[in-house]
Amino acid sequence: MNEKSSSFITRRTVLRGLGATIALPFLEIMGGKPLAAAGKTEPSRLACFYIPGCINRHQWFPKDTGRNYTLAPSHQPLEKYREQFSVLSNLRHIEGQISGHVHPYNWLTGHNINIIPGTVTNTVSMDQVAARHLGPTWLPSLALSFGNGVGTATLSRNSLGVDIPAVGNHRTVFERLFPPADRAQLQDARARVVLNQSVLDAALDDVKALHGRLGAIDRQRLEQYLTSIREIEKRLTDSDAILQRGRPGFDESSVRVDVQAKNSMREHIEKMFDLIALAFQTDMTRVVTQNLGGEGGPNYDEYKDWAKLTGAPLRGAHDYHHKGGQSEAANPDAQVIGHRDALFCACLARLMDKLAAMPAKDGTVLDHTVLLLGGAQISSHSGKNFPTLLAGGQKLGFKHGQHLKFESGKKPMSDLYLTILQQLGCPVTSFKESKGPISELLA
Repeated sequence: MNEKSSSFITRRTVLRGLGATIALPFLEIMGGKPLAAAGKTEPSRLACFYIPGCINRHQWFPKDTGRNYTLAPSHQPLEKYREQFSVLSNLRHIEGQISGHVHPYNWLTGHNINIIPGTVTNTVSMDQVAARHLGPTWLPSLALSFGNGVGTATLSRNSLGVDIPAVGNHRTVFERLFPPADRAQLQDARARVVLNQSVLDAALDDVKALHGRLGAIDRQRLEQYLTSIREIEKRLTDSDAILQRGRPGFDESSVRVDVQAKNSMREHIEKMFDLIALAFQTDMTRVVTQNLGGEGGPNYDEYKDWAKLTGAPLRGAHDYHHKGGQSEAANPDAQVIGHRDALFCACLARLMDKLAAMPAKDGTVLDHTVLLLGGAQISSHSGKNFPTLLAGGQKLGFKHGQHLKFESGKKPMSDLYLTILQQLGCPVTSFKESKGPISELLA
């Protein structure tokens, strides 16, 4: 290796902490451009987030259309990113229309799961088509949820239509993203968790050695990167520590014990979104799906807070989906759902903040990431108008800052999926019942 080549490091220069192999973010010392050392372009990324049950349709859908539309109340947390997201109305599965609480099965597949009476069938989900073409990465894709499992807990289906199990435990997600390299490292990792050490303890010497070779910009980027890892690890270990200190005595047989320290929707989603941001930054995966909640729960504490604010009766999530989705705008149950919708948008805005702060070859990581936030129902069981928000991906050719409202019952959701796949660079010409890409979304 000559002197010139030895002055550079690759993106896969690694830090070893918690027995994990963690890829560094792009630094100028790697050759002046992200992935330049490998002769690649900036990778495209995709994250799809599913809204369970209904939405507050009075606060979700903008009153007018086009680029000068008035921002809907539910989307106010995203106001700073107005030019980086689009709202789409009247998309739906047409041939793949289903009803009831099974919408998570086919939100990303567009398949009529009941096409054979008495049997549930499915086909590949859009995210898995993307995963097939966006590698190679450590994990081809990552399925996340409010709890572990298959069925309505997961949004992802493989090429055979089989459920890909989703993960709801933050620690499990972290260790899956950054797994130990061998059994000895796994034992070391467990020992360090017991001792409540930072994930980067074993990497400090590497960081110090690297630090002296970096310019000012790289040093700042590296420190921001290490800080983000420390923040995530601290939140995880803090939750573990709370649980380990024990709970006051009560009848545990009547309570489902959860892995979370608090029964908080915001905390659960923010922790997952932090992991997603880290996964995209380190290029451990480029495709993520996350079900943000169940059709019938969990009954997070926020529902109690929102009920107090609105004067709504105290109900479970399932009942709010039914009552709130079918109510008039001023109905307290609908207002509860409106608060929940705004929370989802606030969490998305926070994720966009993180991705927008990460430099890429051309622009930021957000510019090369497609974020899909949506659901399959405006009221419980009704799949006639999918609430849909598309964000990011401006360097992938998307044009945002608009509300697109299509003719009711005419525009298949698969057209959006085809558009996303093609702009991500996937060599596909159709997806399920698609008729063609949505040109209004393209620059």
